[in-house]
Amino acid sequence: MAQLIQMRQRIKAIETIKKITHAMRLISMSMHSRLRAKAPVFENYQNEVTKMFQKVKLAAPQWKNATMFPQAAPEKNPLVILVASQKGLCGNFNSALFRVFQELYPEKKIKNTTFIAVGKHAVDFINKQPTNKILKTFDQFSTPRLSLISGRIIELISQAKVPYSSVVVIANGLKSFFVQKPMQTTVLPLSMELDENLAQEVPKEPYSWEQSPDDILDDLALQYLTSKVHHLLFQSLLAEQAARFISMDNSTRNAKTLLEETQLQYNKLRQAQITRELTELSASF
Repeated sequence: MAQLIQMRQRIKAIETIKKITHAMRLISMSMHSRLRAKAPVFENYQNEVTKMFQKVKLAAPQWKNATMFPQAAPEKNPLVILVASQKGLCGNFNSALFRVFQELYPEKKIKNTTFIAVGKHAVDFINKQPTNKILKTFDQFSTPRLSLISGRIIELISQAKVPYSSVVVIANGLKSFFVQKPMQTTVLPLSMELDENLAQEVPKEPYSWEQSPDDILDDLALQYLTSKVHHLLFQSLLAEQAARFISMDNSTRNAKTLLEETQLQYNKLRQAQITRELTELSASF
């Protein structure tokens, strides 16, 4: 009898877990769909900013900027931006990212690197590393804060007393809905593949500069970098929701399978208990 009671309690627990994972699966898919709907707007903005920056840069080839084009070797004063999830229950989303990070940045390399952590799990991970060069942490990472975080990161980079020799973003990217892959993206030194068609769009007449070309390009470069960092953060959020959906979907399926097996085992045990009681009753007459 005690075993049957334990089995019933286990069945109720599995049913509760199944309801929770199913609800989280629906929430993740809903959030992913909302983010996906915003993706074309962000991509269009990034493309237009990039196009404008390239066209103006072609018209002022003499432009130089110490922040955008650092002269020091990349390993002299590097900055790494680590982007992980804000919440858990998303499979190996964070663990795979941290494995790649540890491969790229062993302990000796960590000590000479400055870090920015985005997302609660990234903040917790960086705080455990043997470094005291943590420039900034963002432990509140969500869609409404994307513009704020990306703008603040670019502000920290542009206002650094000593320009960073390189800026790298390590974050998960969305190869497809079912495949999320940790990626390392170099943000600085600035490197852009110029579109050959842009050269034809540059007007033959020289631009009439109301401001200094260097000042205009400095501002455009910051907008370009902000849009690029914003895009990488946005892709991480997309990948996080997809990973959480897959994880919760697998958990729901496993809970369903385990529930069926447990119910079958309970029914067998209950039937055996009834048969035993009937046998004892018939033997007493």
